[in-house]
Amino acid sequence: ASMDDDDKKELSANDPRRLHTYPLIKHSDMPEEMRTEAMELCVTACEKFAASNEAASKMIKESMDKKFGSSWHVVVGEGYGFEITYETKIYSICFSAEV
Repeated sequence: ASMDDDDKKELSANDPRRLHTYPLIKHSDMPEEMRTEAMELCVTACEKFAASNEAASKMIKESMDKKFGSSWHVVVGEGYGFEITYETKIYSICFSAEV
């Protein structure tokens, strides 16, 4: 199948079909340095353990606990809900999708 000119156009930044190379930050009150390190860690863990969400979340939690102190909670996967309380300046929700 060939692509016509409309299919070749780059997707705009607001297009939900756009593929992100880093997780999409939905909300965060983390300092910039912590947020950047957390994003990079999430990408690395999910690439390394693509077949195991449990192993990816364990790697992220252990790394964040070691670097920024204990009590991090990490969820990796699809189709889940949550309700949390959190300490200010250490909260982030991000999404990553394969298209």
